[in-house]
Amino acid sequence: MRIIDRSENKLSPYVSLVTRKIVIDSSAAPSFYHSLKPRDYVCILPLTSDGNIIMVRQYRPILERTTLELPAGLLDDGLDPIVGARRELIEETGWDSDQPLSPLGKLDPDTGRLENRLWCYLASCNEKLADWQPETGVEPVIMSPVELQKSVNCGEFNHALHLAVLMLAVSLKVFNIY
Repeated sequence: MRIIDRSENKLSPYVSLVTRKIVIDSSAAPSFYHSLKPRDYVCILPLTSDGNIIMVRQYRPILERTTLELPAGLLDDGLDPIVGARRELIEETGWDSDQPLSPLGKLDPDTGRLENRLWCYLASCNEKLADWQPETGVEPVIMSPVELQKSVNCGEFNHALHLAVLMLAVSLKVFNIY
């Protein structure tokens, strides 16, 4: 297999369309493969000192409904992911970590279609910032592990990438949903 041409068409500040012309077999005609290249993003699993999880509810126009998610966001070009993660945590929830964020891992969201990465972090949070102003349309929600498990089981919390962050935390034994 050999890539004989590659082009990138910027569709917006957030995503590009990448086209690759690939020869799989020298006797066959070239094939075209397309992928989307969104900016990398970060996702944070914030835990309070009493073991609860800080989540967010927000309306998602793409889905045309309100979702329950972990704090997360797009990463600005050139920004260190851990800096972006802390900023998203504060902006969306009003909580900050009293310790350095702990990396849980770096994931490929969709190896067949997307060219970005998901940077995953754990945050230990003890109190909400006094001067925090809520982000319009984003509501912080504190859930116990049991409430989180129920929201997963009933499909309320169903963001696949955020469920992957939970799985990383469970697999690394830094969080237990049961």
